[in-house]
Amino acid sequence: MLIDETSNELIIAAARGLSNDIMDRTRLKIGEGIAGLVARNGKHVFVEDIEKDPRFFKAENLRYPAKSFISVPLKVRNKVIGVLNVNKEKEGEKFNERDLRLLQLLAGQAAITVENIELYQNLQRLYLETMQTLAKAIDAKDAYTKEHADRSGFYAKLVAEELHLPKSMIKHIEYAAMMHDIGKIGIKEEILLKPSKLTKEEVDEIKKHPLIGEKIIAPIEFLAPIAPLILYHHEWFDGSGYAEGLVGEEIPIGARIVAVIDAYDAMTSDRPYRKALPKESAIKELKKGSGSQFDPKIVDAFLRVLEQHKEIEAGSV
Repeated sequence: MLIDETSNELIIAAARGLSNDIMDRTRLKIGEGIAGLVARNGKHVFVEDIEKDPRFFKAENLRYPAKSFISVPLKVRNKVIGVLNVNKEKEGEKFNERDLRLLQLLAGQAAITVENIELYQNLQRLYLETMQTLAKAIDAKDAYTKEHADRSGFYAKLVAEELHLPKSMIKHIEYAAMMHDIGKIGIKEEILLKPSKLTKEEVDEIKKHPLIGEKIIAPIEFLAPIAPLILYHHEWFDGSGYAEGLVGEEIPIGARIVAVIDAYDAMTSDRPYRKALPKESAIKELKKGSGSQFDPKIVDAFLRVLEQHKEIEAGSV
């Protein structure tokens, strides 16, 4: 069991022999039951007969074959982060002092492992927030694309869900959509904000932003899976896009999703050189590009998402 710091309760993080329902429902206040006492006091409790001990919190309709029970605190630098609860499997068996010492050693190792996982998750969160801040900083440079990153991530997640993609892939696609233009941080501002038509040289410069973005993201281990989605989000379904001229399903599905959402959001946003297109006109353009610029199944999924979220569209376009 680990301490949920938001509610100051013990929750079951992992267990053997308990149903998922019991694991999800069981929450102990600090000081409640034997595990709660151990979490509060930071000292182990050794119980010979849990059926007779009034402190023991027994899950509903659960029968324990053995009555011997040990609860040991999980500590990191003298701070209790949870408890390790163990009871004997065979009826009549009892724990002894040797078992207790072994469990204390295991609890020490488990606490270090939990802390390392939390540190890694915090590091991931820090990296992600930094990258998102960079993406929003790029949006902020251009008043015409304000909140583009947030909208892109929102719709990318919905489209990926509409296509019933795996959860881990959905998260990567959402992150890629939010950060797909991060490479524009390496493009001169006068080119990004130019109100008139770009020269061929300036267009070539703009086309470097997916590669720059990929180079920014790829070295970050947990974001590495989204690097190809950023690199290939300007590929065309018929192979006439950039950066590598990939065709059809050679283009990662996440990049194909970002391509559709990016195009739609660009069309329905004011730009330095033109006003936003009406939603209906943007949809017409997506349909026109289906099969050439865009993957038809992605276009269809995106249009279904738009239909399902009309009220959001009405407030944002």
